[in-house]
Amino acid sequence: MQVVPLSVGRAARSWDEQHLDVAAAAGQIGAAPTGGFTDAVAGAAARFVATWERHVSALADQAEACADGLRSALEDYLRTDQAADQDQLALLGLLHEIR
Repeated sequence: MQVVPLSVGRAARSWDEQHLDVAAAAGQIGAAPTGGFTDAVAGAAARFVATWERHVSALADQAEACADGLRSALEDYLRTDQAADQDQLALLGLLHEIR
């Protein structure tokens, strides 16, 4: 399996940016005015805004979870790569004959 760590890091950062953008949108939705409607519509408008705010907040959380997952995978990959490097360095001592 081949992994390009820089690409994984960039993808994680992009998901972080999506999280921030979508979370900001959720805040804007939640701040949307529901006043000015008739009594018959005001309740439905408030529920609509609250439902969409929760939905968009959940999407923001999912974006953050994707970013966290990618960073975790990248950390595991780098840790594994470092362990392989250490094992390879240990083999260098076996290249010379000891008398």
